Amino acid sequence: MRDQILQSKWTRPVLLVLATSPFVIASYAFWAGSRVQTAIAGEAKPALAFETYLVDTGRVKETTRVVSARFRFKNLSDQTVTIKELVPSCGCLKPRLEKKVYLPNEVGEFRLKMETAGESPGQKEYFVDFKYEDTKERSTRLTFKLELPIRRLVVKPKALVVYQFTPGRTVHPITVSDYRAGKEFEITSVESTLKYAKVELKELEVSDGLRQQKLDVIVENVVPPGKHNGLVVIKTNDSDFPELYVPLIVQGPDPQTAQKQEPTAPKAN
Repeated sequence: MRDQILQSKWTRPVLLVLATSPFVIASYAFWAGSRVQTAIAGEAKPALAFETYLVDTGRVKETTRVVSARFRFKNLSDQTVTIKELVPSCGCLKPRLEKKVYLPNEVGEFRLKMETAGESPGQKEYFVDFKYEDTKERSTRLTFKLELPIRRLVVKPKALVVYQFTPGRTVHPITVSDYRAGKEFEITSVESTLKYAKVELKELEVSDGLRQQKLDVIVENVVPPGKHNGLVVIKTNDSDFPELYVPLIVQGPDPQTAQKQEPTAPKAN
């Protein structure tokens, strides 16, 4: 039987194909794999590199009035970078950037600054979305962590927004509470940096070791259209907290509403 198979006229060609097929397949794979592939351009890397993406100050001392963090960066690209916006997770961070355009290899930095008196105690984690443009719109998230000690001096609200759309007098309270025992804390003066608002200091209240002093922010009559930014400045007799600040925003009516509210001149007879 075996001899008959070997003597068949189809046997030798079939055996030859089977014997050489691994070589043919391997040769094809080798030459096909060695073909030059068309290069695909990768996406351009972000232009800015930051020295650190997280600042952790740890536990803050009780006498610390202001906590700050600094983020430094460098333009590593051959493109000019334009900073579009810094978006904080909390208005208390007050990001500050001095310039917005950075040339190749130029170094820059921005700072965060937070008044501790306006914040509750405990572990805190904030962030800022740093938005800029190189060859495209980009955003980098930077994180700021800290731990505030138990309540000692608290200002509420930590920021005051007043919507003054119609004529009239509106009053908005601010309370400064001192939880520290043995301190004779008092407010010595208050003022507003915004001409559309004034501040009046109220009486000091003492109860079970808690000293509270209230003040009223008063906005009179009509405010011009648009948003007006200012500060309530609170000066004290405390060497640890000689000055406290409350951001103040007064929002006036839109231009059309303001125009309707303007008194019209009497017509001549």
